[in-house]
This record gives sequence, structure tokens and C-alpha cells, in this order.
Amino acid sequence: MWDTIEYKAKHSIDLTEEEAKWLLERQEPADLKRLYGLADEVNERLNGRVVSFIHNMNVNYTNICEYHCTFCEFKKSPTSKDAYILTFEDVKQRIDSADGELSEITFQGGLSSEVKFHEVLELLSKLREAYPQIHFHAFSPEEIDYYAWETNQSYLETVTQAKEAGMNSMCGTAAEVLDDEVRKKICWEKISSDEWCEIIKTAHHLGLPSTATILFGHIETSQHVMNHLKRVRDVQRETGGITEFIPLLFMPDKTKLGRVIDRSIDRVEYAFKMIAVSRLYFMNDIRNIQTSWVKLSWENALRSLSCGANDMSGTLYHENITREAGGENGEYTPREKFTSEIARIGKIPVERDTVYSYQKNQSTSLRESQHQFLPLDGGG
Repeated sequence: MWDTIEYKAKHSIDLTEEEAKWLLERQEPADLKRLYGLADEVNERLNGRVVSFIHNMNVNYTNICEYHCTFCEFKKSPTSKDAYILTFEDVKQRIDSADGELSEITFQGGLSSEVKFHEVLELLSKLREAYPQIHFHAFSPEEIDYYAWETNQSYLETVTQAKEAGMNSMCGTAAEVLDDEVRKKICWEKISSDEWCEIIKTAHHLGLPSTATILFGHIETSQHVMNHLKRVRDVQRETGGITEFIPLLFMPDKTKLGRVIDRSIDRVEYAFKMIAVSRLYFMNDIRNIQTSWVKLSWENALRSLSCGANDMSGTLYHENITREAGGENGEYTPREKFTSEIARIGKIPVERDTVYSYQKNQSTSLRESQHQFLPLDGGG
């Protein structure tokens, strides 16, 4: 199997799901070293020694949520003393206190009848008007589904209204694992895998790019992971609208799901494997694989840059979801640290925008459809 996989990787030939699954199941140190080296080689072919990051801020406009996802401790009930709904002045104060001009705002929130779609759109519209230079990376497919239900509209109508209010790209979160067997156990109230893909494709067809994520390290099997990766690759081959793939390690310490998972596995090693396999599986379709310093810690995220990742995420400022679940990271990290630490390990730090515009003039082996997906007018 190794000979076939190495030949394919070196000649930019797609891996099959069976081959990628086999890689994900490797455990011997010699196999892992071989896997990481191969992923690093493919990444260098695509991105050289460049490692990107973005100056961004999370704006979770409310933490009130009616869902009962087993992996989340971010949500609060409307009567909780810790519940909040941000106003325009709240968000403006945060933006104005940032260290220099922000490139991106990630704009998401909980789902509750306490917060109506028209109110969220009004907040987004005011922010768009006040900060026209900032790219608003907004709404997950789950939010779009909820607001479509609230307003009795189609996905197309709902995403169109969000775009008109100021949304520049869609958050590819709420994917968790795109396998309904898993979703029914960990987030049974959420949209199906088919619906997630439909909403993402709706955004792409409206000229809105998106990210794509996976939440791993809980009850999923290697087959569930491959089902997820295939769904993402199929969407990308149809639309070319996914800018990056983001493997997110589940934070178990304060969650219901965390009480039932296998704690014996090396979770950091599993994260490295996920990044490496993602790099190889998506080598012809998605250029950027993001590592999460919030999930892995800063040092482990730096290590993962030798396993196929080429993006270090962003400055974040207000990352609440991971910390509520028990993660120790998530506070603001200044751009100077990104630059110095990336350079320290022999990579080339580059500050990017949401759509990776610094790569526009790079040669690539990625499919032509991705090149034709242009940055949005007015986007950061």
C-alpha cells in the first residue's frame, strides 16, 4: 500500500477513500514518520515554506442556544446570569480596541427564539456600514437552517439576505462529522449531512466562499472520517468554493460527550494524523489545511506545520467556544508572535486575508475550478 500511496502523492494522483482510511489507521512510529514526511512534501509542493495567518476577531453575537449538542458547553439558557446578546456598541468597542486594523470578523451565535434573524441582520448591516474594509466571515449552515425555519424561507432566500446585509463568506462549521450515524448521537437536533452540503453549495453558487471543518476525537471511526472527507471533496469538485479545510480536535474536559470517549488514545498524535491525511486526500482540490493553536496549543500547532498544515488560523481575540469546553487556549495572540514563531521553525510567515489572496499568482496543481472562484468585491 505504501508504494502506491507514495507514487500517487509524488505524481498528484488522487488517493482513494480506502487508501486514506488505511493511512488514518496507521499507529507504528515508522509509519507515522513516513506519513508526516509525505504530507510535508506535498504541502511544500503546493505552498513552499509559506505559513499563513490572519488578523481576525471572533464575534459570537449571543451565547443563548436551545440546542443540546453533547460536545458544547458554550450555550446558555435565556435565564442564565451569563447569557448575553451583543449590541452594535458592544461589538464596536471590541473592534475599535483591536491592535491595528482587522482583516476579518468571524460572526456567529447561538440559536434561540430570543434572537430573531432580522435582529442579527440589522447588527451585521450596521457593522458592515461602519467597517466596510473588514471581511465578514459569517453564519454556519446550522444558523442558516435555523433562520430559514424561523422566517419560513428557502436556504437560497436566507443566504441571499445574509449576503445583502454584509456577509462576505460562510463559516464551514457545524459540520462536526458528515455522517448521520454520528450526528444522531452527538448533535441529533442539527441538520443532516445532506443539508449541510446543500447550504454550503448554496453559498458558493451565490459567490460566497466558505471553509470546511471536521470535529474529531470523540466517537467517530476512521470510516466515519472518510465519509466526511469524501463529502467535502465532492462539494469542492462541484463548486470550487472551499478556501481551507480545518480539522478541529474535540475538547472533552467539561462536556457530556467527553465523559464517554476513549481517553487512552494519544489525541495530539491523532490530530497530526488527521492533518496529514487531509493534506494528502485534498492535495488536488483544497490547497490550505489549517491547524488550530486554540485546540492543540501553540507548540503542537507549530509541530503540525511539518505534518501537512500550512495555515496557523488567526489572532481571534474572543474565542469562547473552545474555552467553555475546557480548552486552555483561545485568548488573543498578537501578530508579532505568529511572525516570530513561524520564522523560528524555518518557515516563511505571511499575513493573509480570508480568501488567501496572497496565493493568486502562485502556480498550482489544483483543479481549474478553484482558480475561477474569485475573491468577493469588498472582501478583505
